[in-house]
Amino acid sequence: MTAEGRSLLPFLPAPVAVGDPDGRAVYVNPAFARRFGVAEREVRGRPLAELFAGGGREAVLRATAAVCGQGREARFRLREDERDYAVVAAPIVAEGSTVGLVLLFCEEPLGQKRLLAFHREIQEPLADLAQCLDLLLEQTGGRRAERFRSQVETGIRAAERIRKWADELAAEIVPGQVAGARHFEPFDLAQDAGEALARAARRAGRAFDLLLPAGLPPVRGDGERLAVALTRFALDRVEASPEGTSFTLTARLLDGSVLLSFTEVPPPGAASFSLDDDSPPLALAAAVEPLGGSVTRVADPLAGITTSLRLPVA
Repeated sequence: MTAEGRSLLPFLPAPVAVGDPDGRAVYVNPAFARRFGVAEREVRGRPLAELFAGGGREAVLRATAAVCGQGREARFRLREDERDYAVVAAPIVAEGSTVGLVLLFCEEPLGQKRLLAFHREIQEPLADLAQCLDLLLEQTGGRRAERFRSQVETGIRAAERIRKWADELAAEIVPGQVAGARHFEPFDLAQDAGEALARAARRAGRAFDLLLPAGLPPVRGDGERLAVALTRFALDRVEASPEGTSFTLTARLLDGSVLLSFTEVPPPGAASFSLDDDSPPLALAAAVEPLGGSVTRVADPLAGITTSLRLPVA
């Protein structure tokens, strides 16, 4: 079946682009041609990413690599010519092999975009609040002092109520469209966090490695909230580290869960790392536990401190 023949693609009101296994365009439907100001004959053979500018080009490039290189679906948002799109990139499979990909562009209403932006922005101050409460516990011995622990736990419950109301409000106005409400890609989360950590490590003169497998299954839950909590926790650890400390962020599949591990290794000759309290940071626990996952911290005299997030797959 060809796109020009019996396919329904030419009649779809939503823009659609089809690429080959190398990520080069083989077809765009009329809606795509009108919306993005191109002609099908002009784009054939060009990399799909080259049809877009700025951040859209990078987003399409990453999605193409995920679909064609790993055979997994990718979802992202793209802004082009003052319009916002939710994009789904899916593999085209024949006889068990990926033979191409298709990109479907759904324009997002302005009100929905603003609502989701507000929802994302709320996550940052809530993550800051959770980290402040965690620091308060460490400085006051709160986990060992009943009155401090009770006061901090009251603050944690209040923050969680705010988060719950924000999620319910967004879900009520835009049903089913709250970012991260269903599942997210842990590979993308780890890659984005790794890029931020790599920049911070370079500024601080620290070594950093990002170790990711070729592909990971989706994880259920709120990926944006977890990304904020994990990135902020790791950045704080990098900034507070002594000279010569090295860091590693890894991801792997283990017993039906995705395991994200952030490891801090002390410099040679330095005093071994230790944990006065192995309780997980509040911001991480608050982001992971609602997903049915868990956070653990382990200290080793030589290997340093490893903070691990176990996330059940969707």
